[in-house]
Amino acid sequence: MNTAAAFLSGSAWIALLLGAMGESLRSNEAEHPARQSIARWLWALGGAFLLLHIAAAFHLRHGWSHAAAVADTARQTHEFTGINWGGGVWFNYALAAVWVADAAWWWFRPKAFERARRWLVFSRLFFLFMWLNAAVVFVRGPMRWFGLVVCIAAVLARYGAMRMR
Repeated sequence: MNTAAAFLSGSAWIALLLGAMGESLRSNEAEHPARQSIARWLWALGGAFLLLHIAAAFHLRHGWSHAAAVADTARQTHEFTGINWGGGVWFNYALAAVWVADAAWWWFRPKAFERARRWLVFSRLFFLFMWLNAAVVFVRGPMRWFGLVVCIAAVLARYGAMRMR
């Protein structure tokens, strides 16, 4: 694996791990304010690493061309699923937008964020869908199992946090 590929892969995995750790540490702020603060930082850093990953992909692989990104996404999707579709790049844009909005809302309006149940359900299901695709479906070898473990751990932690409320 060359340096560019390692950087692209590494930034994606770091985004996933920070996001999963942030989600796992989420709790009721009144009960655990320090833990909530750490979770918010991890979540925001995960979003920042996703933005870094996207920018690096555009710079290192796509020559800052959206058309090239769509074509490469279509190639990868066809390689893994047999479907020649590049629309997944739009899902990545949506993930970045939702993550940034989510992190900003959690950071600047944490009490309102915690009460927004529908948003939390929608956004967490969207994150899970994207993370499963990025870390399990479109990954080969032992990293696929690592990605599955990370996704399951995040789901179990979130489910446990929801049951405790």
